Amino acid sequence: MADALPDRMRAWTFDRRGEPDEVLALADVAVPRPGPGQLLVRVRAASVNFSDALIVRGTYQSTPPLPAIAGMEVSGELVGGDLDDLLPAGGTVAGLTAGLVGAFAPYAVLDRGSAFVPPAHYSPVEAACFPVAFQTAWFAVHVRGRVEAGDAVLVHAAAGGVGLAAVQLARALGARTVIGVVGDPVKREAALAAGCSAVLLRGSADLVGQVREAAGGAVDVVIDPVGGTAHALSERVVGFDGRIVLVGFASGQVPPVRADLAMVKNYAVVGLHWGLYRDRAPAVVREQYERLVAVVDAAAIHPVVSRLLPFDRAPAALAAVESGSSVGRVAVDVDGSAGA
Repeated sequence: MADALPDRMRAWTFDRRGEPDEVLALADVAVPRPGPGQLLVRVRAASVNFSDALIVRGTYQSTPPLPAIAGMEVSGELVGGDLDDLLPAGGTVAGLTAGLVGAFAPYAVLDRGSAFVPPAHYSPVEAACFPVAFQTAWFAVHVRGRVEAGDAVLVHAAAGGVGLAAVQLARALGARTVIGVVGDPVKREAALAAGCSAVLLRGSADLVGQVREAAGGAVDVVIDPVGGTAHALSERVVGFDGRIVLVGFASGQVPPVRADLAMVKNYAVVGLHWGLYRDRAPAVVREQYERLVAVVDAAAIHPVVSRLLPFDRAPAALAAVESGSSVGRVAVDVDGSAGA
C-alpha cells in the first residue's frame, strides 16, 4: 500500500521560529513514512489548538527540530503503518501527530498510542476536534474534578474548545448546575446552548456574588483553563471539600495558589496535564477514552465547531484561535471534502 502513495505533498511548514503569520509557508515536502509503532493517515481535517502557535514560536514545553510542519491534531483514513483489526487500512482515526507537528498536510504520522477511533456518528471535522479537547475536559471533569450528580460546577472560558466540552460532560454526568464565565455576549450564547445554567461575563461587577447566586451557595468543582485573576475568583467561590482543577493558563498569567485558603476552606487545588497521562499512563488513557465515548454516545454530544477554513487559509485558522475570538473549535479542511 505504501508504494501507491505519492512521494511529495504541499504542507504548511516553518523553518525558523517566530510569529506564525510571518514564518508559516506552503512548501513542497516529502510524504512522511511511518516507523515502528506508528500509523500513516491520509488527512481529511485538522483541528487548531492554542499550543500550535506556541510550537511555531518556540515557546511550548517541547520544540520540534526544524523545518517542521505545523499542527498537531487530525482525522483521516489509515493508509499505512502498524495496522491490525482494531486500526485497519481504510479505517477512520483521529489523534495527535508524532512530535506534535505535521497536521497541516495531506499525510501525517501518528504514534499508535496517540491514535483513537472517533465516535461513529462524527463527521471528519468533528473527529479531528475531539481527541485533545474532549479528553482534556473528561480528565478535568471526571478524573481530577470527580464531578458527581448534584454538583455545582464553574467553568472558566466556557465557550472555548475545552470549556464547551467540560460544560457538556459535566451536564452528562449529572451536575445540577453548570456556571460559565466568558469574555463577551456572543460566547455567552454558545455556552448557554451547550448546557450552562448561567453564563457570566468576565470583568462584570460582583462576579463572586453572581457565581454564588447562580450556584445557590458555594461551587463544588471549578474547571480553569485561564489562570490569572480567574483563579482568585475560584478560591473565593469554591466550597467545603471542593476541587479547583487547573487546566492551563490561557491568560498568560500563572496565579499564586493560596495554601492558607485551601487549608481553612478545606478544598483541593489539582493540576491536569493530559499529555502526561498519555506519556506515563497510556492504559489509563485508553480506559478513560472508552468511558468518555460511552458518555458522548449516550448523551449525543458533539464538538462545537465554529469555523472550518480551507487548507490554503490554515494560518488564518491558527490566528483565529490565538486571538481568543473563536467559539469552540476551529478546523482546517485539508483534503477539500471534510465539510461535505
